[in-house]
Amino acid sequence: MTWYVDQIPIDSIISTATHLSTDINYTVVSDGDMAQALDRRAVAGVAERDIYASYIHEAFLSALENRFGDRLLFQFSFGAEPLPHETDSRLAQRTIAQLAEMVGRHPRLRFQCYLSSAHANQALCSLCRELPNLSLAGYWWHNFFPSIMSRVVAERLDMLPLNRQVGFFSDAYCVEWAWAKAAIVRRVLAGVLAEKIRLGQYDLDAALGVARAILYETPQTLQRMTPA
Repeated sequence: MTWYVDQIPIDSIISTATHLSTDINYTVVSDGDMAQALDRRAVAGVAERDIYASYIHEAFLSALENRFGDRLLFQFSFGAEPLPHETDSRLAQRTIAQLAEMVGRHPRLRFQCYLSSAHANQALCSLCRELPNLSLAGYWWHNFFPSIMSRVVAERLDMLPLNRQVGFFSDAYCVEWAWAKAAIVRRVLAGVLAEKIRLGQYDLDAALGVARAILYETPQTLQRMTPA
């Protein structure tokens, strides 16, 4: 694991991306537990899978934190799981609690979540309020529908500071779809901000400042970009 992490070109990248599956039971696994699970690999089942995945994942996070500290942003998707030909939006409460413990164990490593589960947005916002090294970005996969996006961004604006949320994440597979997603996000955000102005929560200048922050300034800050 140390060799693998040492190969990461830290001067050329600002983040690494992966997926945390809700099907894995994330625990802290000792060397002894891992050795015993490896001895059972010929008859390994779900319990052994969870031990292998937890051990390797924790070793990876520890190596990243020890090697890079807060220089690298550990980005991960959350809340979409495989079906035979697609995925579904699914996230267990157990996994949310285990995520909190995981982020808390690595305070020098910065985490950023792409969430695909609307029901878990409030829970993830509450984690961000308690864990200074966790932030949220955009609307991933099954969340990318205007009604859900409106709810998600409204909740985040109510619950989080602007420097802990990024307003756009495309996951687009072509330039045309990236442009279309950006247009949808801007329209949805404008609608949410207009409603907050109507309620007296923001004035026009504050709303424009919010849009600039989560679409332009915060992404640069959280990903340690240098403005052009």
